[in-house]
Amino acid sequence: MVRSTKGGSAGQGASGARKLAVRLRTAKGRKIASTRWLQRQLNDPYVEEAKRRGLRSRAAFKLSEIDDKQHLLKPGLTVVDLGAAPGGFSQVAAKRVRAAEGKGRVIAADLN
Repeated sequence: MVRSTKGGSAGQGASGARKLAVRLRTAKGRKIASTRWLQRQLNDPYVEEAKRRGLRSRAAFKLSEIDDKQHLLKPGLTVVDLGAAPGGFSQVAAKRVRAAEGKGRVIAADLN
């Protein structure tokens, strides 16, 4: 069961206003560690922002930050993303190499 309450360690949304913290009750059969992970995930501001931007995962922000500093991904490059699930890095790489414009390309593979 999910319950929203005010306060807690909730992050800030895009508007800068404090959002409601999501708290979970421990479900029968769910371990405490799973409940805690799910609660952290639901209250993570990066997860919320990734959803808002249509990104597949919050990991997209990691690659964006690395590329902003190191300038590794340039238009026209071919990027191979091994272990690509859930696809957050591939999304960022495709945008940065301009794969949609036909300039670069991203080859992504995963075992699943």
